[in-house]
Amino acid sequence: MRTGGTVATRIIEGQNRDWRFRFGSQPADRRADQADDGWLDVGLPHSFAVPADLDTTFYVGAGSYQHDLEIPESWKGKRIALRFGGVFQHLAAFLDGRPVGSHAGGYSEFELDLTRWAMPGRHLLHLEVDNEWDAELPPRAGEHVFNGGVYRDVSLVVTDLVHIAPYGVAVSTPSVSADRATVVVTVAMENDSAIEQSVEVRCTIEHRGSTQRASTRIDLPAVGRGTASVSFEIEQPELWHPDDPVLHAVTAELLRDDLVLDEDNDEFGLRWFEFTADRGFFLNGEHLWLEGANVHQDHAGWGDGVTHAAIARDVALIKAAGMNFIRGSHYPHHEQFARECDRQGVLFWSEAPFWGTGGETVEGFWTASAYPIHQEQEERFERNVLASLETMIRTNFNRPSIIAWSMGNEVYFSEPEVLEKARTLTSRMVARSRELDPGRPAAVGGAQRGNLDVLGDVAGYNGDGAALYPDPGFPNMVTEYGSVVEDRPGESLARYTDGTEVPHSWRSGVALWCAFHHGSIFAGMSHMGFIDHRRLPLRSYFWYRERLTGEPAPAPSTTAPAAALSIQSDRPTIRTDGTDDARLIVSVLDGSSSRTRAPLEVQLRVLEGDGRFPTGREHRMVADDDSLLDGLGAVDLRAYFAGPIRVVATAPGLPDAELLIEAIGGPQWDDRPLRFPSGPPTRSGVPRTADSANLAARRPVFASGTAPSRSAAWVTDPNTAAGWTAPDQTPGHWLIVDLEGPRRLNTISVGALGSAPVTISTSPALRHEGYEAVGTDRVDELSQLRMVFPEREARYIRIEFPESPLEVLTVAAFEDRS
Repeated sequence: MRTGGTVATRIIEGQNRDWRFRFGSQPADRRADQADDGWLDVGLPHSFAVPADLDTTFYVGAGSYQHDLEIPESWKGKRIALRFGGVFQHLAAFLDGRPVGSHAGGYSEFELDLTRWAMPGRHLLHLEVDNEWDAELPPRAGEHVFNGGVYRDVSLVVTDLVHIAPYGVAVSTPSVSADRATVVVTVAMENDSAIEQSVEVRCTIEHRGSTQRASTRIDLPAVGRGTASVSFEIEQPELWHPDDPVLHAVTAELLRDDLVLDEDNDEFGLRWFEFTADRGFFLNGEHLWLEGANVHQDHAGWGDGVTHAAIARDVALIKAAGMNFIRGSHYPHHEQFARECDRQGVLFWSEAPFWGTGGETVEGFWTASAYPIHQEQEERFERNVLASLETMIRTNFNRPSIIAWSMGNEVYFSEPEVLEKARTLTSRMVARSRELDPGRPAAVGGAQRGNLDVLGDVAGYNGDGAALYPDPGFPNMVTEYGSVVEDRPGESLARYTDGTEVPHSWRSGVALWCAFHHGSIFAGMSHMGFIDHRRLPLRSYFWYRERLTGEPAPAPSTTAPAAALSIQSDRPTIRTDGTDDARLIVSVLDGSSSRTRAPLEVQLRVLEGDGRFPTGREHRMVADDDSLLDGLGAVDLRAYFAGPIRVVATAPGLPDAELLIEAIGGPQWDDRPLRFPSGPPTRSGVPRTADSANLAARRPVFASGTAPSRSAAWVTDPNTAAGWTAPDQTPGHWLIVDLEGPRRLNTISVGALGSAPVTISTSPALRHEGYEAVGTDRVDELSQLRMVFPEREARYIRIEFPESPLEVLTVAAFEDRS
């Protein structure tokens, strides 16, 4: 939400408090029965997953929400709309049992116009939401969990019938230098009245006490739309930079006969930047190496439904590590995320939800082909992909932190027969992005296969792409490296792979995979963050922080007996509008007040007030579920009613620790009984088929060396007939296939040309180490070497040539499903 409260005649009224939720589809015209235990008390943002964990399974199905809307008499004759920050992924809305709108798409902001139904009085709002997989909606596939819910903010937006359109104030900066900036403010307007309206459009820019205004006039047709633009010149502008994120304020007003009909405002920044093919990235004329991490949106307990405060903490953690860049993986994030990047000074790569993932391809779940395999689904899918891109750009257009619009991620994980169509759609997206925003490049994320890297303005390489494409001749960066699976405390080591630590002049930067542990449909993949799901850093985080900022790592925990508990909050007060929360950190202390990793179970309880954990009024921390590791645990506390909140932490044999937080704003807490979610009734996971798929298909491949034009990536690419060859015939050359997470294997096959022995080994380790031999056999001429062995867990497959290397055509891996 851009504003709060009343601005001129515009009212934005948050609706995050006081919702009722129930799994399954419920009658839209029947108010929830307070005596029915099936209805739960929730606040927004809300995810079906609450209390969310890192399980590979999640609820797939419907959920029903109910909420009372109060429409005052003073709103009569106004336009009344319900604004949603995001609903995953199908919504049908009803007011007093009447259908009032619907929406499909899980990551976009949208509005439903309630004007014709929202008469003064009290109304029952009923929402039917489901997260069923949809062949015609992006993403069709992805390495995440796809929980349903009204998981971003909801608000009522009340305006005059003549008003500024949603996200209708767009600020462009066609020319910026250290001496002068040209700013163009374009205002999109809507006239919902039955007569033509002549209005004045007045725009104001403010910064540090300086004010500039410019006006123009426009005639808006009856029940029509229009746009108007005004320009400003700013001398000696203060420029936005990660080290000094200077923001300016812009206000747009619509006036008729000097009466303000509507007003909207925003922030923007002045900067210019460039991705180059041979010199890297430049911001405000100076070279800047992009060092950052990928971010998924979900948090422990609350799932995808996170508050503005939690988003601010996420950005702050990346900033505190000394990093200056975040890639929003792999969908449009809450619009508040880019705002926090603006305010804190972090550059942002914003990505559309056209997404693919490796492993077994199963239609009907999020392991499907990234692009539809059935022709009748193509038109609507492409329309929805383009709509998601357009909404992402319109919603975040004014954000100076955003330096690229990304078309998607690893869409080469499409079935071979439709890969060319995926490329064509990507090209259409690139063209549309350039049309909507000529000031930012159209990037392609995860472009290391399928010849996707040549389609956009910037190529983002994941996995082995960093090694496969040195100096490709066009702007590029490493959008994923690392992929280490570990939990706190972890190892104090860098996660750089394949030379990504080297700041080559032709490379713009690197982004770690990934910042935070996150939900995943694949086992092991959820534990790749250098910060865990509860937003507590691993030792590798402190390694980066020390390298990038000079701040030393904290002292390690001791093994002394536990003597006390400490409970602390990151803030003394929290707002009750659903945009705020408090992060509570519990430490187990020894007799000298140092943190100890002595095994313990800690219980948190809310003794007073409307404090809410994801688990309700109580929250348990224990090492078994990773909630209390290395003597440290964390949980986010929310409130929707005002008043003091008293929380106590207890553990057997230790004195209690208490904390007091004040919830401010809104109605006072009245000790009402609440029913809290205890988790979904059913869960679904990746479907298993009778036949095992090739788990190595299109996976990253690393090599001891490569002959010119004989890429190691070809050995796992089913669309390539040629194979890898080494740069010479010396003994000891090798290939390593990264399965990008632990997999259960019992068969590995290698197709090769030539005659020589081949040794195959596997490793379940975090890094390329700890290999266990499968066996050695000889390849003669053209043959397929197949080794079957007792099932084992493997992350890496190593193919080694103890005598002389062969030309390797294929490497495949399978699990036993007999």
